[in-house]
Amino acid sequence: MATTAGPDPRAAIWREGDLWVSVGKPITGMGAIKVRLNDEYLYFEKGGLRTDSQQIPIAHVTDVDANQTMTQKARGVGNVRVHVRRGSGVEVVMLEDLPDFREGVEHINRVSREARHREQRQANTQHVNYNGAAVPPASAPAPAPAAPAASSTDEIFSQIEKLGQLRDKGFISPEDFEAKKNDLLGRI
Repeated sequence: MATTAGPDPRAAIWREGDLWVSVGKPITGMGAIKVRLNDEYLYFEKGGLRTDSQQIPIAHVTDVDANQTMTQKARGVGNVRVHVRRGSGVEVVMLEDLPDFREGVEHINRVSREARHREQRQANTQHVNYNGAAVPPASAPAPAPAAPAASSTDEIFSQIEKLGQLRDKGFISPEDFEAKKNDLLGRI
């Protein structure tokens, strides 16, 4: 007696922009994991009586491995182990009993590598505002405050005197002395 194959279960979860979709085939036939990957997130949902769903930013995926038990090998399925960088360390997520697990490893590795490169490129890109001044990236520390200006006239004249001594000894040029002197006198 010949049986016909039913509709592809991946079609039911496929969304526009997905790069890879898989539906697990657990030995019990119940609670199959559903996995979707796009260039920003790895989504998965699993459970029979209770459903657990997660979305992982793909740039946080640090490593992907595959494994397959003898029973899974006989059934033509395997597991994908995803290592995810979290604030508290590395979490390991297991995507179980996937029929196309090797393809999943390749896709997740490639997409996560590309996402990490995009993130790194973004962090290394200097942004300029409309005034032409550089805007520090969000993760950059705030610039150190400028040294306070001389607070008294006596300090300014003392600095001019020291600059004159440096000029007289040949450490700075007369032009540099005049420029700095004018700068200091402008603070009075």
